[in-house]
Amino acid sequence: MVSGEFPRWFRAPGVPTLVSMRALLNPRLRVIAAAILAALALPASVAASSSHVLSVGAIVVSAGNCRFNTAGPSALSFGAIDPSSSSNATASVNIDYRCTGGGAAPTVVWGVGSNDGLYKTAANAPRMRHAVNPAAFLNYSLNTPMSGTSPKNVNQTLTVTGTVAAADFQNAPAGSYSDTVVLTIAP
Repeated sequence: MVSGEFPRWFRAPGVPTLVSMRALLNPRLRVIAAAILAALALPASVAASSSHVLSVGAIVVSAGNCRFNTAGPSALSFGAIDPSSSSNATASVNIDYRCTGGGAAPTVVWGVGSNDGLYKTAANAPRMRHAVNPAAFLNYSLNTPMSGTSPKNVNQTLTVTGTVAAADFQNAPAGSYSDTVVLTIAP
């Protein structure tokens, strides 16, 4: 047996070997051999075709870009709510943002949305959870989503308003409630 050849018992009589043992030990050649074998194993309909599907896509970037001036956090505090009140409880917080960007337009059309918080029951249905009783929740709403137009390169103020309906707090267990909401501004 010549060094690097298959032993006789490994070869079929009268059939020349295509590769040597040394070649099989070479990692690159093993990868190439595996690819060739995989291609040979494909059905003819997959291996060759007279047509080909090409997926085409593009992303057009906005000529404007809006960002909150700080990452936060900001606090939207309803304070102490009197359960005997028949009026809704409201609270507001101002958040600064700025729109920039190229393009000829002097303004940017923007939108703000929220993730509806940690304890939402559905889209646009946020709720706060009681600090001691994790099974108690207090529904509230935010004035999101919202949109508008702002001049470029000028600091602006966004007012986020929350409302707790009187019907939701009148029979709620006493105590502190909280939630965390992520606001997103685009573009």
